[in-house]
Amino acid sequence: MRDNSEFVEFEELPRSALRRGHCYIQDPSTVVACQTLDPKPAEKVLDACAATGGKTGYIAQLMKNRGTIVACDRDPERLQILTGNMARLGVRIVRPVRHDWTRDHVLSEIASMAPFDRILVDAPCTNTGVMRRRVDLKWRLQPEDFRRMQRQQTQIIRGLIPLLKPKGLLVYSTCSLEPEENQQIVQRLLGRSSILRPGEEKYLLPFRDGFDGAFAAQFVRSE
Repeated sequence: MRDNSEFVEFEELPRSALRRGHCYIQDPSTVVACQTLDPKPAEKVLDACAATGGKTGYIAQLMKNRGTIVACDRDPERLQILTGNMARLGVRIVRPVRHDWTRDHVLSEIASMAPFDRILVDAPCTNTGVMRRRVDLKWRLQPEDFRRMQRQQTQIIRGLIPLLKPKGLLVYSTCSLEPEENQQIVQRLLGRSSILRPGEEKYLLPFRDGFDGAFAAQFVRSE
């Protein structure tokens, strides 16, 4: 696995480089959550909503392929894709685990690894930050979707706080532009939890930055 990390725009799909694991295709907005997490080699990191592993692989690269990443997702098919992606990229430190943070008790396989130095919650969201590529969203989304996602996002984060070590860092991220899923989540968590302290926040806006929209907020566990 290579230590350097650059985003390069190609005119043609680099098929051979993709097959060899020399690159991975994703939007540059990915770096917001991963760099806000700022993982270090030899740490224990929980990627709570890892999906197919784009951010997981980048986290492993920032960790120089040293340490442990527990990568969770509720969809077994997406976890299989993640496992294949990590193998192709040469990532050796990822442990994929199927888990639904909204329904299940924390699995012993995850709890036994706690406490984690850092936790990334790249939460399910309405995806309004990627609407330029998913034009169907403007016809599909309803007002209740934003309230539903806010409840789910809050539930996921609150369930993860006990797994974070004291002074550990949790990063909440979305690809949404909506305050209900971003700033209001931060306010709700800080208002309900006395052990979380706010840290840095970052935003990407498609019309300003030329990438997908993204939001990331740091929380530090005080005890």
